[in-house]
Amino acid sequence: MDVQWTSIIIGFATGAVTGALVTYFRHWLARRRQTESMEFARAQESDRIRREHYERALAYERTRESLRGCDLAGRDLAGLYLGRADLQRANLSGADLSNSSLKEANLIGADLRRANLTGANLTETALEGANLEGANLQSAALKAANLAGASLQRADLRNTAFEDTNLEWADLQKVQLQGAELKKANMEAARLQRANLQGANLKGVNLAEARLEGANLQGANLKKANLTGAHLRGAKVDSSTVMPKDWEGVVASKP
Repeated sequence: MDVQWTSIIIGFATGAVTGALVTYFRHWLARRRQTESMEFARAQESDRIRREHYERALAYERTRESLRGCDLAGRDLAGLYLGRADLQRANLSGADLSNSSLKEANLIGADLRRANLTGANLTETALEGANLEGANLQSAALKAANLAGASLQRADLRNTAFEDTNLEWADLQKVQLQGAELKKANMEAARLQRANLQGANLKGVNLAEARLEGANLQGANLKKANLTGAHLRGAKVDSSTVMPKDWEGVVASKP
């Protein structure tokens, strides 16, 4: 009799546990399907918004609609007219903006990492605090643009025009600035460690308190540049480098 009751109890307990597990699994599966459904819906909504943002950008020349905060990452915007566009805090990382016109546009705080801006017109553009790390700006025009506090680490700025441009406190570490036109630019306290400025025109540039340790200044023209408090330890200069008068008496450290 004890054996029979034991079997009954074990069978009942096993059935109860099995039922509980089946119920738990059914609830878990329902929750998982609901989560997957919600994630799919969010992805679709995100794609819809990105398509809408792209369409707005493509139609900007006609509509002049605000593009503030738009997600245009990786989009093909080559050759587009975006003059005076409001692109503040827009996501343009990896976007192709080659030969586009962004004259007087608002790109404050925009994400332009690895963007292609070759030949783009960025004259008088607001780029304060923008992230241009790894961006390609070869032969772009940034005359009188404002890049105060912008990050341009490892950007390609060869043959780029920066005349009268504000680059104070900008992060220009390891950038390529060979042959760049920087005449009368404001680069006060800019970080230019290990930047390549070979053959660049820095005539009349304000480099007060700038960090130029390890920078390549071979063949660069720094005539009338302000080097007060600039750090030049380890910088590369040669016989073709044109330095301002009496510069050795004002720098924080010499090459």
